[in-house]
Amino acid sequence: MIKKNFYLLIGLFFIYGCTSDDSEEPIILKNVIIDVVYFEFISDTGNDTFRLRYEINFTNPNNSDITGFYSITTTADSLTTTLLSTESTPCYEIDANSSCTLSFDAEDSFDLAKIESITLDSIIYTISQ
Repeated sequence: MIKKNFYLLIGLFFIYGCTSDDSEEPIILKNVIIDVVYFEFISDTGNDTFRLRYEINFTNPNNSDITGFYSITTTADSLTTTLLSTESTPCYEIDANSSCTLSFDAEDSFDLAKIESITLDSIIYTISQ
């Protein structure tokens, strides 16, 4: 009887002790494609102002929607700054196999400062999903 119970117990371990592999394979996401459509800085517009405008296209090449953050680093007359996006900025969410365009256009008075040049140093999109 003990031998029979032992074999029954071993059989139950085999049946119920095995874990089923219901876990999904992790999805490997491709990087977002970044395309600078244009970047223009005008140091003197003729109205005692300077103007910065740019348009950046972020393309999600994945078959699933993504969320993420971008950082844009520029240098203005040797002062480097980085603009960081948030959950409420454009392009935080990008649908599967689609694009999102970020546009910026600002004109400021020389009263604020007189900037001679602005260069675009880097753009990074980090997927947070």
